[in-house]
Amino acid sequence: MRLHTVSSGNGSRQICFVHGFTQTSKSWVTAAQAINDSTNTFIDAPNHGESQGISLSLQETGDELADIAFGKVLIGYSMGARMALHAAIQHPYAMTGLVLVSGTPGIEDDSERAARVQADEELASRIESIGTPAFLQEWIRQPLFAKSKFSNEEIQDRSRNTPASLATSLRKCGTGKQEPLWVHLQEINIPVLLICGSRDEKFTEIAKRMNQLIPHSTLRVLDKAGHNAHLDQPEAFAQAVNWWLQS
Repeated sequence: MRLHTVSSGNGSRQICFVHGFTQTSKSWVTAAQAINDSTNTFIDAPNHGESQGISLSLQETGDELADIAFGKVLIGYSMGARMALHAAIQHPYAMTGLVLVSGTPGIEDDSERAARVQADEELASRIESIGTPAFLQEWIRQPLFAKSKFSNEEIQDRSRNTPASLATSLRKCGTGKQEPLWVHLQEINIPVLLICGSRDEKFTEIAKRMNQLIPHSTLRVLDKAGHNAHLDQPEAFAQAVNWWLQS
């Protein structure tokens, strides 16, 4: 079963977007509006939005995204960035470009990765126990999202994701389940734009290291932005993407 997509615009630039954990494809609409001359395809990731009930591993999701984004630029945020990275490595000639927002190639240390699997399992059980609305209130209060604002409309949209779907997503596509991809970064030959928020110190350091390893990569750190860099500063995000596309 194919992941659910929605398209808009009629520009010459073909761009696909995949969101982060607990979000849906709608989360990208505002940030995408200011990207020039684009036709946008918004993807609901496995077990999210209208793709609930479609359960795929990260590798399987990479295959699916490469198919949907064939001949296009693929933009992913957080969980979506990890999925997009799989797509680019597994199918090196499928996309014409890659934008990774607050992404990571994974946890290198085996024991740390095993601990993350356990933490993700505990989080999945927590979601199943308290339900999506209560979990979302806990999720957005993490230090990772400090100073970020979440509208009622956004919370309502995320609440469409059922506890079972979110729990399954963590168990199949959580960071602990991701095999580290650091050694494969040098194999990426398409242009890559790395975006992170200045307040997100952990992922800024990850992005800087990725920038050193990916041959044709560019790094942009957005001021006054955290992990939700494209939502905290949508205009600055679009400006960075527009500049990169033109260059």
